Amino acid sequence: MPRDHAREVRDRILAGESLVRAVFAGAQRGAELPWIRVVVRPVSLRGSRHWQVSYFDERKDITKNYAATEIPAKLDELMALPFRNIHVETTTDVCDVRIAKRGGAFLRVTAAGEAHGSATPAHDREKRKPLALGESAPFLEAVGILTKTGRVRADRQGKLRQINEFLRLVEETGAFGEPSSRALQIVDCGCGNAYLTFAVYHYFNDVRSIPADVVGIDVQTDLLERHREKAAELGWNRLTFESSPIAAFEPAAPPDVVVALHACDTATDDALARGIRWQSRVILAAPCCQHDLQEQLSRAATPDPFRAVARHGILDERLGDVLTDAFRAAILRIAGYRTDVIQFVSTEHTAKNLMIRAVRASESGSDQAVAEYVALKDYWRVTPYLERLLDDELGARLRSAEERGML
Repeated sequence: MPRDHAREVRDRILAGESLVRAVFAGAQRGAELPWIRVVVRPVSLRGSRHWQVSYFDERKDITKNYAATEIPAKLDELMALPFRNIHVETTTDVCDVRIAKRGGAFLRVTAAGEAHGSATPAHDREKRKPLALGESAPFLEAVGILTKTGRVRADRQGKLRQINEFLRLVEETGAFGEPSSRALQIVDCGCGNAYLTFAVYHYFNDVRSIPADVVGIDVQTDLLERHREKAAELGWNRLTFESSPIAAFEPAAPPDVVVALHACDTATDDALARGIRWQSRVILAAPCCQHDLQEQLSRAATPDPFRAVARHGILDERLGDVLTDAFRAAILRIAGYRTDVIQFVSTEHTAKNLMIRAVRASESGSDQAVAEYVALKDYWRVTPYLERLLDDELGARLRSAEERGML
């Protein structure tokens, strides 16, 4: 690293009274690192200032505390390693260093007000966005949201808001605490352009310091190859992309989190079914189109109270969308998930703005959930595609409730 850039980083880290944290991540091209990421934070031990250094590799993390007399030498060792990205956040500013392909370094310093430093008043912290532009600049630039000068592209403002809103909804699940020795397993089903795939990886690994292995799956092989190249440029070796239909994908380990955003028609159901069978801790799905149930409704007799709705094509279509997602949410509840359907982003950005958010709560849901689902299904005389996918599991649950006289 050029000497001036190194001094900027070093001085901020050693100024313990103003340091919030420093993050070293990503290997320079062609280099190898003993650690995927290293995080440095100030701590107070027995009334004395220390620096806590957490070293993360593929399987575990090691945390050590160093006194003021020890940290300079440890910092020299750390800065001698070929990291690609260095982010240092203080109460006054944020310093980002990115090492270029040929060894040069780019330095960006922004005011603390543009990031989420500890100087933020307590009453403002809840309004804080999950991603700070300074800390997230390398990834946001790689996916085309930021320019090389650090400005948000005019046509990507909505995408940045969508990313932050999605990560806020992830935070609200309360399902993710402190880092553990086991990395989270995350699968993005039908990842498409992968904005949120990259965002999820960055959020857990870099913002939350929670090790996470993220896999994006899609059938567009040319698109996936470009994503792999971006991941390699960022040095993100825990982010991978695989070409596979959702229903055929077999992960290396059962995913803790399943994401399916705007997967068309029954692809959303494929993702929900896989998440339920994997017993994933969290399932997040933003449905796109819902043709399967629409076709069933068009063939079935419309209940009398809804003929006035079915008379109007746009209202009939929206009713089918609402019913599809209501059935999906009900099945998730039967499977033991605490489920809500919420607005994902404003309709200003997309008409497909609902998200089904499910957090695993028990082995199986309540009899009330079963009764509500059966009543809705009998009223409309349809069989949701998700039920057909989960025929064995859901059928057994429905038969059990009926045998016990609950239906």
